[in-house]
Amino acid sequence: MDKDDAEISQVEEAERDKHEQKSAADLETDGKDWTPAEERSLVKQIDWHLLPMLCVIMGLSLLDRVNISAAYVAGMKTDLDMETPGARYSISLLLFFVTYAIFELPSNLLIRRFGARYWLTGLIIGWGAVIIGMGFIHSWVVMAVLRLLLGAFEAGLLPGAIFLLSAWYTKFEMARRITIFYMSSLVTNAFGGIFAYALSKISVGSGVYSQGWRWIYIVEGLATVLAGFIAFFTLGEFPEHSRWLSDRQRHIALKRVALEAGGEEYEHVNVKQAFRMLLDWKVGAFCLMYYISASSVYSVSYFTPVILSGALGYDQSTTLLLTSPPWVFCIIVSIIMAFISDRYRTRWPLILITVSSIVGLLIVLYAPPPGVRLFGLFLATYGAQSNVISNLSYAENNTSHPSKKGVITAAMITIGAAGGITGSTIFRSQDAPKYIPGMWATLGFQFLYIGVLALMTFHFKRKNRLLREGKIGPIDGLRGFQYVP
Repeated sequence: MDKDDAEISQVEEAERDKHEQKSAADLETDGKDWTPAEERSLVKQIDWHLLPMLCVIMGLSLLDRVNISAAYVAGMKTDLDMETPGARYSISLLLFFVTYAIFELPSNLLIRRFGARYWLTGLIIGWGAVIIGMGFIHSWVVMAVLRLLLGAFEAGLLPGAIFLLSAWYTKFEMARRITIFYMSSLVTNAFGGIFAYALSKISVGSGVYSQGWRWIYIVEGLATVLAGFIAFFTLGEFPEHSRWLSDRQRHIALKRVALEAGGEEYEHVNVKQAFRMLLDWKVGAFCLMYYISASSVYSVSYFTPVILSGALGYDQSTTLLLTSPPWVFCIIVSIIMAFISDRYRTRWPLILITVSSIVGLLIVLYAPPPGVRLFGLFLATYGAQSNVISNLSYAENNTSHPSKKGVITAAMITIGAAGGITGSTIFRSQDAPKYIPGMWATLGFQFLYIGVLALMTFHFKRKNRLLREGKIGPIDGLRGFQYVP
């Protein structure tokens, strides 16, 4: 009898598993009143309406915030007396992140109310004007004030863009789009050193405007302002504000994203609701991971020219030219890895590419030949930059409620600003030429990152397993939602 009961139990368990698998499969198509061909066509149109202009303005944003390093090498350090005391350069760098952190969450609470086109256009023109102003200053104190203003204007772009993308794309469309958006924008950084070198050779008259570093700011600022005016007519919008959609397309666009969240659509949140969302412990873990990534990114971005000219001994021209190849390598490999991530529907193994930044930094620190150390910068740049977008995809995919995604993205990038402050200060001028304390601080962060990622992945896999076994109810109360570890 016991044997029969055991056999019956096994059959019932098998039937239950089969039923759960069928329910999961049904859920993927449940509620879809459109054809796959309609959806594919819509996604292609979304790509063309959103990505090109976002790539351009994000590229200008990254270029405008880090062009201070090229200007510093091109003579600004002497003309603005930023060498004595040595902390003046670091102060100018970190002040950007003060206002950058303060204004990110408020910006993401407002962008969907006002519309991306109006909100982001104002920000772009604003920071372009600030960059132009940097070309006309005569004091490092004014530079520090302008860096504060730059942080305030640029604060809304990255979290706003990620929020905009999450309103259009499903989970396994996001990694590719975020990577293409972010990495394509890095083309400006890849060739920013070469462009800055060319601009630094401009000389007008015999006065202050014969100083080439000023033209780096003036020309790049004018390009940003022009892009802002163009963006007003070409920048993509949220689905509910997009005029290019037919009623049928708007229905598909909104519903296909809502189905992944158990049918829940976006609702505007107030400040009190936003802060309540931030109490979720997972938000803290996402923010810590992003803080570590941002610290590494800004360390590499700001101090690559300094390391090339100081630790590796290259002259000004060679330094500015050699900043480009590591970025090209980073862009190509990151896009390939993002396609693999979406294809195999997993995130954590690819985020572990942080190991490449560990190896790269160790090579820069301890390998004697300059050529080998330059190769280390390739690995360090790739490991640092690619993890930024991997973290954003990881958090977006593992956030259940649509309304919560914008809040979490803004929170992560806000904490990332603290990483920017860390990254801009740990490489101190008195530690030249090897910058050993800064290097090892960055390395320590990478090991901490791996530990946090392992804990989060274990938690998500466990929750998914318990859900499949029927031991817990819907995650966050949303039927059909599962984590993407």
